[in-house]
Amino acid sequence: MKKRFRFNLFTKLMLSFLSLVVLPLAVVSYFAYSVATHIINNNLSRSIQQTVHQLSLNSEVILEDAEKAANTAFYDSLNLPSMMKKQIEAYPTASDYEKSQISRSVEDEMNKYTIYRNDINGMYFIDNHQVNFSSANQLREKPNFTEFSWYQSFSASPATDAMWSPSHKVGGYTTSSNANVVSFLKKVNNGYGGQIGILWMDINERSLENIYTSGRVAPNGYTMILDENSNVISSSDKSLVTMRLNAEKRSLFEQAFHDDNGYYFTDEQGVRKLVAYATIHTTGWKMVSVIPANELFVDASRVKNIILLSVVIMMVMSTVIAFFISRRISLPIHNLIRLMEKVAEGNLSVRAKVARFDEIGKLNKHFNIMIGDIQNLISSVYISNLKQKEAELASLEAQINPHFLYNTLQSIKWLSDIHQAPDIGDMAISLAKIFRFSIKGAPIVSLYEELQHVKDYVSIQKFRYGDRFELHVQVPEDVLDCQIPKLIIQPLVENAILHGIETNEEQVTITIWAAVGTDSLHIGVEDNGAEVSEESIASIRQSLYSAAGPQITPQKSLGLRNIHERLQMLYGNDYGLQVGPEA
Repeated sequence: MKKRFRFNLFTKLMLSFLSLVVLPLAVVSYFAYSVATHIINNNLSRSIQQTVHQLSLNSEVILEDAEKAANTAFYDSLNLPSMMKKQIEAYPTASDYEKSQISRSVEDEMNKYTIYRNDINGMYFIDNHQVNFSSANQLREKPNFTEFSWYQSFSASPATDAMWSPSHKVGGYTTSSNANVVSFLKKVNNGYGGQIGILWMDINERSLENIYTSGRVAPNGYTMILDENSNVISSSDKSLVTMRLNAEKRSLFEQAFHDDNGYYFTDEQGVRKLVAYATIHTTGWKMVSVIPANELFVDASRVKNIILLSVVIMMVMSTVIAFFISRRISLPIHNLIRLMEKVAEGNLSVRAKVARFDEIGKLNKHFNIMIGDIQNLISSVYISNLKQKEAELASLEAQINPHFLYNTLQSIKWLSDIHQAPDIGDMAISLAKIFRFSIKGAPIVSLYEELQHVKDYVSIQKFRYGDRFELHVQVPEDVLDCQIPKLIIQPLVENAILHGIETNEEQVTITIWAAVGTDSLHIGVEDNGAEVSEESIASIRQSLYSAAGPQITPQKSLGLRNIHERLQMLYGNDYGLQVGPEA
């Protein structure tokens, strides 16, 4: 489901007035600013991006020259093995004297590259027996080449013949200055394709830095070279070289790794900046230059400031005017709505102030008339319904009481004729209790009082039926204080005696039970007397649950229907009687 925004009348009026002035003004100002700045921004951005791209090509030249130097160290122009390669291949089987001669010869050959090329910091060779050769004898006694994870991966990968490493310090394996370098690694094979070792050639990081610093791409910004893992290969900030960028910086340059070259704008520490980038294809590294946008687009910023100031002044004026007009229209309606809310809460004494003769004044006037009519209608309907409810309850109770009193008087007469015994006194006492309970004014009594009334009734019926029935009460003590309508259990017991004993020769047990539900009290009257046919049960249910009135209900079901209607009248249609073999 779509979420719908709801605005009050004041807000709608404000938005309508402002849209008539601000929207056209904003559109015109926007297009004027866009056209003016678009040309400036695009031209400068493209110029910077092209400069960065050219610098990346210059970096490729240095790296490709280094790879060619590594190749010529082991192969001549005809791609035949060089003297240095032959000497390294012969080293494992040479005598000690020959090994010394080979080491000096290889060192001299490597020195040629480091002397005549300023960008090469050092050259090393590690053969399969961990015998190391180096230019200018720079290696430590126990050089630790394996401390670099990328060297371990390269050595263990048969599918990779050459690689460029991230920037690192040379202090772990050489005695020369602990400079920042990038290393070119190349596996060298013999004539049979078997590997004889790995060439390790270090390129000074400053040789890469000199390329972009000489280009003056970002006088007030910065440039750096990154690998695919956001490791800093080169940077004018030497504290970042050999480090991996933090998460904030990585997110800043993430877009640069999606395309070959280009530019985009982003925010760095709250400052809008231009990021121009290009790929160094030799290694897959990215050269990125970051320049503050406000320093590049000074003219565009001036145009923007003039237009923005004009728009702000006109918006303020429009807002003030729209506020007063909208408030004068919406405030009376808002006051009327507050009065309606009070009426909805039940307060019918409120009245609207009629102080104007326009449409809003007419609304207030007719609102007052409507509230007066509602007050009169509610009063008349409430009194009528109250009297009708009281009359219906009194009528239902009156239909039950005479029926029971008639049977009781018959029992007294029968006993007096037959026995002429003092038991009639006991019956009279029970009858007096029943009369007193019947004329008790309260329509709601406790379950305990109702059960006492039932016991008085049963004691009278005992005089008539003797031991032909027994009454068992299975009601927990904690529900005896529950409040129930008066005279709803005794008619059910009476019904069980009349229909369960009259046609049964054996003793009948009548059981009264009670149980507490989730939000209700369940009371049951059961007997093991004469079985009731399905047709009779269906007829009783129809008389209870049909919409027909009491006038068409069979006389034998009249008491049950009265109880059912009283329960529904007091508690709702979800409550009432249930009749069945096992209700």
